[in-house]
Amino acid sequence: MISDWLTKSWGLKAISLVLAIGLWYYALGEENIEVTRVIPLRVEIENPQLTISKISNRVVQVTLSAPRSLIVNLASEDISAVHKLGSEIKGAGEYSFRLEPNEIRLPSFQVRVVTIEPETISLMLDELIMQKLEIEPDFTGDPAIGYKLLKDEIRMDPNAILTQGPKSVLETMKSVKTEPIDLVGRIRSFNRTVEVRLPTGVKSMSESLVDAYIPIREEFDEKEFRDVAVRSLRLSESKGTVTLDPDRVSFFLKGSKRYLEKLEPEQIRAYVDLGAMKKGDYELPLIVELSPNVSLKDAQPITIRVSITNEKK
Repeated sequence: MISDWLTKSWGLKAISLVLAIGLWYYALGEENIEVTRVIPLRVEIENPQLTISKISNRVVQVTLSAPRSLIVNLASEDISAVHKLGSEIKGAGEYSFRLEPNEIRLPSFQVRVVTIEPETISLMLDELIMQKLEIEPDFTGDPAIGYKLLKDEIRMDPNAILTQGPKSVLETMKSVKTEPIDLVGRIRSFNRTVEVRLPTGVKSMSESLVDAYIPIREEFDEKEFRDVAVRSLRLSESKGTVTLDPDRVSFFLKGSKRYLEKLEPEQIRAYVDLGAMKKGDYELPLIVELSPNVSLKDAQPITIRVSITNEKK
């Protein structure tokens, strides 16, 4: 059967061969076009004691030539540039290198590198060290009016982080900050888990997530109120003329700052309770009706001299 197939259908075989050769020449002769892409540059260092502290370019621009059918789907993420610094690099310092076409990783052998810009890349190598840094919260905004952040009571867990990075960077640092923590409009304490922000080239060698307790408390203050009118309170059947000395008083109140800022002297009710007292002279404590969130600063009661004279006819 196989021998019969080999000796028969010569016409069909000839047509197939012609089509195959034509397709091959079409592929070889397909028009190539050029396109420019910006691609990431990665530098690999064999010496584990060194790291890059500065580099002139982290991306490069390449001009590529490829068949039109490939160019349409050729995205920048399919291409990258990788340069290796071998064991000949012994210590920290400034270096430069020329990026070669064979260091551009391409998705197909039909894609060719025409140009690379810039031609030369410069970088600074630094000694790689480890250092422990304190963690500080980074706050944005302010709590609601009348409330404040109690900085001395902030708790961070953990409160320090072990990092690895360039010596020139880490040796100047004592602490790192967290991601921003928003305080705008806060009226009560809260917990937040945040990430630690590290400089470029520095990485965490321990837990980089921090559980933060942020204490918010109502703000307290003192305020003086002057010339507050003193009134007398007595039973309706009581008679006589009442004289108060003094009939106006001044005092300090302490308590909620937001409440004190809105409170005016005429809003305060201050009085002496005469009950059913009759003609005579008395010394009575002043009663000041206040909201539960404020109180008199002075613990000593204010005394009012009261004189009740002849009863009215």
